[in-house]
Amino acid sequence: MKIDDYRLLTTLDETKTLRKAAEILYISQPAVTQRLKAIENAFGVDIFIRTKKQLITTTEGMMIIEHARDMLNRERLFLDKMQAHIGEVNGTISIGCSSLIGQTLLPVVLNLYTRQFPNVEIQVQVGSSEQIKANHRDYHVMIIRGNKMMNLSNTHLFNDEHYFIHPKNRNDEVEKMPFIEFQADPIYINQIKEWYGSQIGQDYHAMITVDQVATCKEMLLNGVGVTILPEIMMKHLDKEQFAFQRVDIDDKPLIRSTYLSYDPSMLQLPQVDSFINLIMEYVE
Repeated sequence: MKIDDYRLLTTLDETKTLRKAAEILYISQPAVTQRLKAIENAFGVDIFIRTKKQLITTTEGMMIIEHARDMLNRERLFLDKMQAHIGEVNGTISIGCSSLIGQTLLPVVLNLYTRQFPNVEIQVQVGSSEQIKANHRDYHVMIIRGNKMMNLSNTHLFNDEHYFIHPKNRNDEVEKMPFIEFQADPIYINQIKEWYGSQIGQDYHAMITVDQVATCKEMLLNGVGVTILPEIMMKHLDKEQFAFQRVDIDDKPLIRSTYLSYDPSMLQLPQVDSFINLIMEYVE
């Protein structure tokens, strides 16, 4: 099989339709259908079950697609290693990072990076730390929050304390104001629940739930409710307008750590090594 065949299979698995795959790969739908049949004949199994709405991956198909992804990753690593033998820092760097970091630290770092290394192509995937961890094989380097990643190198970047924030002009209404919760892992949310129950004097109940911490902050700024934010998100919050109370669990501040995670072999790639060095210099 050719690399293009592996790319076709993974694209079909992701899009679940022949039409969308054809659009992404810039080939005709009949060509996609013909090539898929040829691949299935070569393996002697059906990779997908065709329905009117979508493609459903078979058990054998899952095995083949996993192999296809592995081959694409090997191809990418090979090309990256080839670039490592060229003196100029270029090639591609793939970065996976938590949503919060994508809204705060990463844009600043990438501004510096692109100025120093303008020939590097940058691919960024932003999501929850759990999503980034689950797809860690897709990235050269990750910036995650919470726990370290097993079997990878984890460099500690910084810790965030947390603060309960509410409008000063509504001190008497804090208990009645809606609590705004952003998406996070269960252990983290349980710690917030524990603090809220002991300090506010009533059971925790998030009246508003959002998927991004930036949305949570915007709602706070617009007087929608109260919330708990990590320290990194507190820039530009007016201390004259808002009251801040540090969140302590068992007399210790609630801490959320941020890590730079990567396979040590990635340091062989100049574009990755230079990115890691730059971000480390910046946070110091």
